[in-house]
Amino acid sequence: MKFLMISRVLYDKGYTQFVEASKQIKKDNPDYEFILIGDIDINNKNHVPKEIVEKDMKMGYINYLGYNNNVKELIRNVDCIVHPTFYNEGLSRVLMEALAMSKPIITTDIPGCKETVADGENGFLCKPKDINSLVKAINKFINLSSEERKEMGKKGREIAIKKFDVKNVIKIYNQILNNK
Repeated sequence: MKFLMISRVLYDKGYTQFVEASKQIKKDNPDYEFILIGDIDINNKNHVPKEIVEKDMKMGYINYLGYNNNVKELIRNVDCIVHPTFYNEGLSRVLMEALAMSKPIITTDIPGCKETVADGENGFLCKPKDINSLVKAINKFINLSSEERKEMGKKGREIAIKKFDVKNVIKIYNQILNNK
């Protein structure tokens, strides 16, 4: 099973939680893969130093691929997108892309992320900064049948179309403008 985190490599994007969850999950499932893609943003004070990322790779906790502009292909080839951020951000583009591609997601119960998940239907929510909560969510996903995982992806796609389709967003903008 493959889990993918797409993010700038920052502590407040959930790097530590992702790595620690990987350590715990891999104890019982050593063949599972935890993939991380994204830049190490050295200009951000919360960046994860390259040496730490390399150490975590060497220990086998993560497979760090660096920056990649072909995320579509990577998303297609994994089972689940994990986004354990507690960074104060808007609606996560990564999560919307995962939904659009019918991938189940595991993310934190914070604004910008929780809007993409109907917990238990198209993915799972976990508490921010809580490694145990993240591990619990990943284990729930692991324990689903392949049919249940596929159904989760389908429900995510339905959410993407219903809530985040650009045509619907434009329609709402037009309604707002016409009501002024």
